[in-house]
Amino acid sequence: MDFEEIRGVQRKEKSVSGIVEVSGSYYSDLAGFIKSGTDEYKRTSDSSRFRALDNVIKLARDVFDKREQKIVMKALRSVRTGDIDDGHMTPEEKVLFRSLVNSLKSHQEFFNRVVLGEYAPPEEVMLLNGGGNNIVLVRVRSKIPQFVGDDSAEYGPFEVSDVVKLPRKDAELLSQQNLVEIM
Repeated sequence: MDFEEIRGVQRKEKSVSGIVEVSGSYYSDLAGFIKSGTDEYKRTSDSSRFRALDNVIKLARDVFDKREQKIVMKALRSVRTGDIDDGHMTPEEKVLFRSLVNSLKSHQEFFNRVVLGEYAPPEEVMLLNGGGNNIVLVRVRSKIPQFVGDDSAEYGPFEVSDVVKLPRKDAELLSQQNLVEIM
């Protein structure tokens, strides 16, 4: 790998909407090239080598950002169309793509249940809301002074828009008074 190869990938990524085909060892090769440049700079302390290395890193970041953006959009399109295609992705990018697709599919399934009139929050929301331990996540709607909760612990003071965890009984009481919104 060399500067011109990275620059070529960058040009292609900017000029086409799809993901540009690169070697399956692209990131490994890139890491080796950067390490070699870093070692050379350390050995010589030549400022021109530092600038060249900095340029390589900027190009690599640009390529990475562009590919990442394309992968995210492709994952979204794939879930909506059902056409799951990870072509032209490196092995590392395929891991990202599959993870995104799985997360987006779960989110779509959640919404499909909602439009059927069934609400069952995803497991992650249950964990975020304290699972079975009676703790819930709330967004504060009005200033709340410090208070002693149902569990005898002190909570607050809270400001408008704070997001905090509270015991369910306290959250429900504050929600009835329109002081918090249970999330």
